[in-house]
Amino acid sequence: MTIIMKLVTLKAFITLTFLILTIFSCKKERDKQYMNNAEIIGYDARTCVCCGGTKITIDNVQNPNGNSYFLICNLPSNFTIRENPRLPIAVKLDWKIDTAHCFGNYIDITRIAKR
Repeated sequence: MTIIMKLVTLKAFITLTFLILTIFSCKKERDKQYMNNAEIIGYDARTCVCCGGTKITIDNVQNPNGNSYFLICNLPSNFTIRENPRLPIAVKLDWKIDTAHCFGNYIDITRIAKR
């Protein structure tokens, strides 16, 4: 084998090794597990102080006030609900109760994706 063939083989081996290590060493954000599954079920059109907004039910989580749903306070900017969506919308999400807003009726969603 000539020196040129050895160099080409070595270069191909190094390139292939680099590609394999790069592919398997990256952790993608979307591979992380979400806290819960949920469904966006509709809109609360009431106009009281602690009413109004988008309604969401979260699997196996009861609203502390006894409601069957939470209201969405903040939604990440990369997730939009069209004006006339087909409801319910199945989603997976990370969230927390907004304790400063209406006695736990509202939640802040930190990460969300359609299921």
